[in-house]
Amino acid sequence: MAVRSLYHDFFEFLDGNHEYGIWEAYRRLYWNPHREFFQTYWASFDYFDSDQIARRVEKIRKGDYGHLRALVFSRDPVALAEEALQRSRALAPLDPEPDVYLFVGFFSADGKTLVVQGNPAIAIGLERFKDFRDLPLLVAHEYGHCLQRGFPKDSEAEDNESLFSFVTSEGLAVLFTEAVYPEIPRYRHLFIPPERLRWCEENRDVLEELAGPELGSKKLVSILFGPGDPEAGIPPRVGYYLAREMVGQCLAAQGAEEFGRNSQGFERVFRRFSQKHSKNFVKIEG
Repeated sequence: MAVRSLYHDFFEFLDGNHEYGIWEAYRRLYWNPHREFFQTYWASFDYFDSDQIARRVEKIRKGDYGHLRALVFSRDPVALAEEALQRSRALAPLDPEPDVYLFVGFFSADGKTLVVQGNPAIAIGLERFKDFRDLPLLVAHEYGHCLQRGFPKDSEAEDNESLFSFVTSEGLAVLFTEAVYPEIPRYRHLFIPPERLRWCEENRDVLEELAGPELGSKKLVSILFGPGDPEAGIPPRVGYYLAREMVGQCLAAQGAEEFGRNSQGFERVFRRFSQKHSKNFVKIEG
């Protein structure tokens, strides 16, 4: 398991000689040295092809990355990622262990799990970070997703990318980070501000009534785990709260040992979590 700091080569590209064109410099200094990772990463998105990437590269301006450059030199993201891996591994070892790729892309997902050359990997796109306070938490969250890669899945739900699949996956990942970093406030585990957590708690019944009938479909996935629906009064990213509560309720109802038998790799997580928190969950009907 290693942390791979691809962003150093991105800065070398920014500072390099672009005499033969930005795209050629990008390919030579950044893309080619990490070809296996980038081919796998971009192939996971339906809306990117080589021409689109090339057009985005041509728009790159050195000044746009001044904040990120200052950030990585003021607080080493490699050390932060290594600390998160160490804490995650201590709670739930993985074999093989995932590598973490710290890179700069184009409005990349903040965190994503991949399989690179047959091994699990965690990809962290740095370009949108304002600070690195939650970078360790994000690495642990994605580690929680890596733990789920061996789970048996319902093929129909997986093919449909149903709301149920997202609730299960994200709920498990949130509970994992709470066990790894119990000292961190809950709203940060959910990647939402404190006032949005309060909104979720006050509107829990509304969220359950909205999501319950749609768990088998994917209609609400982009709303609940994305920008929300302003017209319906639903804030962004509230699905993480709902996922955490629903999975937590299953844990409370079944008990750590029974739930752990269906979620291999999470046994210690569930035991630790249930000892401290399961009594706080209220029953979800339906």
